[in-house]
Parts: sequence; C-alpha cells; structure tokens
Amino acid sequence: MYEKTISTLRDMKTLALHIKSLGEIMNITEDPQLKHFLQNVIISIQKAHANPKIKNKSTPQSLIDIKDDTISSLVKYCTNFIGSKKPEWQVLAERNGWVPKS
Repeated sequence: MYEKTISTLRDMKTLALHIKSLGEIMNITEDPQLKHFLQNVIISIQKAHANPKIKNKSTPQSLIDIKDDTISSLVKYCTNFIGSKKPEWQVLAERNGWVPKS
C-alpha cells in the first residue's frame, strides 16, 4: 500500500483524480495511521480544489513535490516503510506485538 500511495502521488493527474485515487487507497488500507495521513492530504487537496482560482481547472499535476506539510508527512511515512521492505500486514502485526520467529 505504501508504494501504491507514493506512485499515486507521483502520477500526473487532476486534483479531482488525485482525491479519488487517494480515497480508494484509504478505503483499502487497514493501517490506521496511513488512513489518517491520507485523510489529511485529501482534505488539503479538496481545499485547494475548492479555491476559486483553481476550481474547474483540469491541469494534471504530480503531488509528490508540492510544498505541503500534509503531503510531506504522508510521503515520509510511506517512504519509511518502503525502505524497510515490510508489507502492510507485517507493519500492522508488529505494531500489535507480533515478532517474526528467529
């Protein structure tokens, strides 16, 4: 899920399509922290999309390098788990006390 999130942020899409794609990830993931970060990003994008200067414009853009604290936090969170190469189920299991057998 973490790689998919980063990939979605990198995609060249309109803000409306970014909201839809991130919402789909939020509905699939079981990671409550990832859901929290996604929700914050979606709200931030919705506010930007509602801005009268932007509204109804469909210029595709990538969100990965946008200077926004919510997006930066989401990227940092996902990148941390991508680097460790742990799947989502393992991240959640370890958070709940599971330890892999040695």
